[in-house]
Amino acid sequence: MKFWQKAFLGILIVFIIAINICLYLTSQYSFSLNLERDSDRALGEYHSIINGIDLSMSSLTYRDQETPSASAVGSLMRSYSDYYKDQDVSLQLTQSDRLLYSNIPKGAAGNLKAIEPIKDAYSIKVLPVNGTNYLYITGSIGGQYEDYTLTYVRDLTELYDTHSRLTRYLITVSALVETLLALALFLILRRLTNPVRTMQKAAGKIACGVYDERISVPGKDEFHDLAENFNRMAASIQEKINELDKSAQDKQRLIDNLAHELRTPLTAIRGYAELLENVNTDEKKRRKAVGYIISEVDRIRNLSFKLLDLALLKNNMPEFAEIVPLELFRQVKTLMDPKLKAKGIRLNISSALERVSGDFVLLQSLLINLVDNAANASPADSLIELSAYNDSCPVIEVIDSGCGMDDNQAAMVCEPFYRVDAARSRSSGGVGLGLSLCREIAKLHGAELIIQSAPGEGTVVRLVFTTSLQLSEDSLIPGKV
Repeated sequence: MKFWQKAFLGILIVFIIAINICLYLTSQYSFSLNLERDSDRALGEYHSIINGIDLSMSSLTYRDQETPSASAVGSLMRSYSDYYKDQDVSLQLTQSDRLLYSNIPKGAAGNLKAIEPIKDAYSIKVLPVNGTNYLYITGSIGGQYEDYTLTYVRDLTELYDTHSRLTRYLITVSALVETLLALALFLILRRLTNPVRTMQKAAGKIACGVYDERISVPGKDEFHDLAENFNRMAASIQEKINELDKSAQDKQRLIDNLAHELRTPLTAIRGYAELLENVNTDEKKRRKAVGYIISEVDRIRNLSFKLLDLALLKNNMPEFAEIVPLELFRQVKTLMDPKLKAKGIRLNISSALERVSGDFVLLQSLLINLVDNAANASPADSLIELSAYNDSCPVIEVIDSGCGMDDNQAAMVCEPFYRVDAARSRSSGGVGLGLSLCREIAKLHGAELIIQSAPGEGTVVRLVFTTSLQLSEDSLIPGKV
């Protein structure tokens, strides 16, 4: 059973019970008031009859100078009975245990034994007889006629019939009200729970893999807040799924590229090994084959070291310390000097930053990779600039005047195993992982690696520290070597 159906039945049952209890109490209260009113009326008539009988019998006694006879008393009682007959009232008068007059119906007279008169007072009871209810009032006339007992009996059929009609009317009203209430409650609950059904459908679509599903619930109630949180959850799920898809694609591309990178040198090694195995190969060819084998083994070794570096970077946190950028640049220049001199390339270093915060070894590795890439892309007798400055945030920059790249190449150059010029990279021993390492090192330092390049115009690589955590406040120390 659905939630709105449970709520519908639960609320409807509570309302039906509450309405019926209220109507029942109303009916009973109305009946009690009417019974009390009839009882008061009957008591008034009863006392009026007793007073009348007392006066009449006193007059007869004064006139006849003796106690009234049974026939005289009977005649007196008939006059009262005829008067109250239309009001469904019956009377009975007894003297001690002797019956003087009675017009009480035979069925109603059967209950008289159950009513004991109270001395100097009266008793009043409502008793049923064969489905008909009667009001009994019994008491002594009092005074000199204390031994006379008057019984007043009123038929309450009209009162109970009125109560029955009222009860049937209230039941009809109750049924009508409950029907209208059920219809209104059904419509209200269906409307109020419509956001729940909307979110249920959206959740079902997300469960089936449709992560771009969003919902809109107007208003400022809890359902609106729940819808907003649902949308944020769906967006977060979609973002995570996209990240997982991208990660899976990157891993698959890495595996494909790694297989390709390993296949080429292994094929070459096997070919030259077979050449060495040939006993007729001369010494010159043997030396050439050995040289190629050593070269390809070095490439595989470099590849394994680079992959190991990438794995270590992703699983370890750097050790941050204060670094003097100019000192870092000097060490990079010292390490790169042999290669740069061999190509006739000059490296200028400068820094307007007093210090940065980072891992010295990792930043050194990043800058060596950037300068090495710049040297590989630059012609002889060219210039590479390595500088640090502040541009709303700390920046380390490498500029070369090499062959440059187009926008698509610049966007892909940090992907593992990607090479702008594969032939030149292989000839220089590159494996296409240098800039991937640089990007990971930048991420560890809360920085962003930005590459701007154009074919024939050179390349600018900026390491932009986008978080204040990575670099301390800078001060200007212009320096140049």
